[in-house]
Amino acid sequence: MNQSYPEYWPQYFTATIYKWKHLLAEEGCKDIIINSLKFLVNKKRIELNAFAIMSNHLHLIWQPVFGFT
Repeated sequence: MNQSYPEYWPQYFTATIYKWKHLLAEEGCKDIIINSLKFLVNKKRIELNAFAIMSNHLHLIWQPVFGFT
């Protein structure tokens, strides 16, 4: 069955830190990520459906806004 999906559907993304080091344990480090995500949302470059930040990795469910791939 040939099924094509739109380019701009939500995507699940995970990023891990090398050797699972706990570099995101401090609130200041998490704030940098949160502020970056806020910037992308406010500039209408992404739609952010959900995110989770742990001390050594993060998960996002997001999608690009048309024109910003």
